[in-house]
Amino acid sequence: MQSDLRRQRSFWLRIGVLVFAALVVLLSWLGSADRASIEYIDGALLQASVAFASARALNALISVLQSTTLSFSLFGGVAVTLGELLDPFNDLIEQYGTLMQWAIGSLLTQKILLGVVSHSMFKVLISISGLLLALSLFWRQGRWAPKCLRLFMALLFLRFALAAVVLMNAVVDNQFLAEETRQEVALLDNLPAQVETLGAADKVLDGQPALTALGKRQLQLQQKRSQLVSDRERIGRARQQSQRALENMEQQMGGLQRLNPFDRDADYEFLKLQIQRMDEQLQRIARELATVAQHLATVEQERAALQQAKADSDPAFWDALGDGFTGLGEQLARAGDPQTYVAIKQALDGAVDTVLRAMTLFVLRTLILPLLFLYLLIKGLRAIWRLELQPWLGASQRLRKPLIE
Repeated sequence: MQSDLRRQRSFWLRIGVLVFAALVVLLSWLGSADRASIEYIDGALLQASVAFASARALNALISVLQSTTLSFSLFGGVAVTLGELLDPFNDLIEQYGTLMQWAIGSLLTQKILLGVVSHSMFKVLISISGLLLALSLFWRQGRWAPKCLRLFMALLFLRFALAAVVLMNAVVDNQFLAEETRQEVALLDNLPAQVETLGAADKVLDGQPALTALGKRQLQLQQKRSQLVSDRERIGRARQQSQRALENMEQQMGGLQRLNPFDRDADYEFLKLQIQRMDEQLQRIARELATVAQHLATVEQERAALQQAKADSDPAFWDALGDGFTGLGEQLARAGDPQTYVAIKQALDGAVDTVLRAMTLFVLRTLILPLLFLYLLIKGLRAIWRLELQPWLGASQRLRKPLIE
């Protein structure tokens, strides 16, 4: 009776292992986990690139501010220079930029490794090892099944470990970190415009609140246009690369494969979907550029009208206006108002917490969590590797029965 129960349990275990191996091989060839992982990494790369660009813009802006030679008394007659006021925040921004480089490097490494393990070679190896495992379950009473199972599990770990790490990281990120990260990156992305606004032509256009407000609005729109143009160029280059890769795939296809949409590689479909998404992004950027250009033209017309009206009533206005908005450094040098610099320093000091939170979030998302999940997967694989299956299969060590009957 016990022998029959043991055989029955062994039979169903073999069936379970066989079904599991078949599902894993099917998942490997479908590549859905790879596509989801790469999609998440692309989104994280875009966000990290925006954060790095903000760090570079802030670093350049603070360097311009520090190059302005101005010293004044502050806090009971203590003489300070502008460089001394902004140097601590500039050091923090440099550290932030370095951390963003590490984050981008980590994400690029993950993407490259995902491309390696999703190669057809790994899919073929998984299929061969799955076939060997299936044969070993029913050949010579399963004598070779343990070794084939370990080989299959090792290849399974190599094939899906990184994708599993990325997907687990994506789940935690989307549930707990993504929204806060977007907010912090948006705040830092707007910080250069806020600093420029504080230092832009307030002294030159003293007594002209309407012109000052329009000048600030013009600077914001120009910065937005520059960012959109940069995004359009970056996405355009990525689309050209994807299009060339797609054309190379089409050249390697046979005639029947081109005509049959169901007989195409998963990478081919992923490239088509990626190109479609980039086209949608380019269309959205084109619409936003048109809107920004329209608003910018309206602001410039209003400024020109106000300037003309002021010039007609006060010819000395043009002497006060000078050459207009000729750069933040010249504006600050002309202004020479310590209150302007104090306001800039206060704005930067208020952004310290934002920078620190952004640094912490990116360290969690791109370094700590992936390494933690990889460590847990390795521990799990070791536990499976050392697992003694004989009690579950009902085999008797004393009788030296095989691992899987």
